[in-house]
Amino acid sequence: MKKLYIIAIIFLFILPSVLHSSLIEMGNEFIKIIADTDTARFIIKTTGGDPKLDSDQDSLLLYEDYPPTSFTTLQVDGREYKFGSDENGMFTSRLVKRDDVLSTVWNFKNIDVKQTLKIVKGPTTGNLDTIEIQYDVINKDRKDHEVGIRVMLDTYLGKEDGAPFRIPDRGNITEEKMLSKDEVPEYWYSYDDLEKPSVIAQGTLRLPGSPVPSMLIFASWERFNKYLWDFSIKSGRSFRRSVIGPLDSALAMYWPIGKLKPNENYTIKTYYGLMAKEAIPTSKVIQITLGGPSVTTGEAVKVTANIKNTSKYEIKNVKAEMILPPDGLKLNFNENSFKNLATLKKEESKDTGWSIIPSKTKTGSMTIRVKVTGTIKDKEVIEIAEKVIEYKEVTYTLYDFSYINRLINRVNQNKENNNNKLNDVNRAISEKLDAVYSQENRNTDREAIDERIKDSQKIKEEIPKAVNSAIKNEKK
Repeated sequence: MKKLYIIAIIFLFILPSVLHSSLIEMGNEFIKIIADTDTARFIIKTTGGDPKLDSDQDSLLLYEDYPPTSFTTLQVDGREYKFGSDENGMFTSRLVKRDDVLSTVWNFKNIDVKQTLKIVKGPTTGNLDTIEIQYDVINKDRKDHEVGIRVMLDTYLGKEDGAPFRIPDRGNITEEKMLSKDEVPEYWYSYDDLEKPSVIAQGTLRLPGSPVPSMLIFASWERFNKYLWDFSIKSGRSFRRSVIGPLDSALAMYWPIGKLKPNENYTIKTYYGLMAKEAIPTSKVIQITLGGPSVTTGEAVKVTANIKNTSKYEIKNVKAEMILPPDGLKLNFNENSFKNLATLKKEESKDTGWSIIPSKTKTGSMTIRVKVTGTIKDKEVIEIAEKVIEYKEVTYTLYDFSYINRLINRVNQNKENNNNKLNDVNRAISEKLDAVYSQENRNTDREAIDERIKDSQKIKEEIPKAVNSAIKNEKK
């Protein structure tokens, strides 16, 4: 009996390490991702967090459990399946870390779904504190399939499982909400506390080279776990798991791909990570929350500002002004530096924004300022918020592909000549012009066609060598 007791004690101490033995971590001084090799699900935590913020070190951004509670749904021909589930499919490539990338491939019904996770620069911080979540869906079957993918994140900010959300130009989201098509924003934010946030995260939905989600839903994790795809919003419903249960917020992004043909590939991606410290409001009278990208390579940048009255009184004549540095940045065409917000009632917030473009007179980091003024009982109040935007000049590499173009033109000319000759042959046969189109002419034409085909094959073999030669002789 004593031996059994000792064995039981040993088992209790060993069990946690066994349960967590199949985890892979990848991180840096800002953030890390912990992935479960059995399911390929993951959690995200800060390490050092934002260097400008003292309250977000070693903080969760997604709920921590094993297996993790954030998961992705694959819809195939009207049925839904959880990505990574052994009941529905199998991993053809297990989760592996290579070159600072975590990747895995899961297959179901001859549909390959490749999940790729890596750390990238945050849109508002410029630091490597954001996780890029990417899925490549490939139809390996011989027939078409109707396919869709849903990425659900079980948010957890610091110690807050019911973390609220915010969308630029729309304000706080503390109950179920659905946005579709053009309503889907560029960014969404999540806080541990709307009034005094110590941890703040940002998700990015509109990324170059990736389709925008057709739908974005905010709801409780329990509801997403129950309804893997079809979801009906209940107006006024909070993020509670049940009527009296605890708050448990989550969000889901939908990409209904549609018909995927054999060997066709569809790629989606989204970002989730930290938001810059300057976006965290600290004002006691007027609270200013700035958002938008922190880096531009020449394109316009949309800077958003959420302005909230946190005083006990109504604020009248509220105006927001964008103040730009003397050179380097300028307002976009037809943009006005002043925004008139009229009156802010107690606890009321309003959103505004400006479109800014580089003036190309200066590169590097530049500080913009948003100044908000108003009057409380005929007394002027002023608050200012700052944000750093970095303008990076892109260096283009030029290649001389003129020789390659000539090779391609030769292939196209051979193809055109052969098609014209075949058309003549077919016409002669259909019109029975044997007297005109003799056997001798047929042999001659056949030899010419074969010669052009051989020439095209030689050219195709020469093109890769020509490309490598052009790259070696690049011009910058």
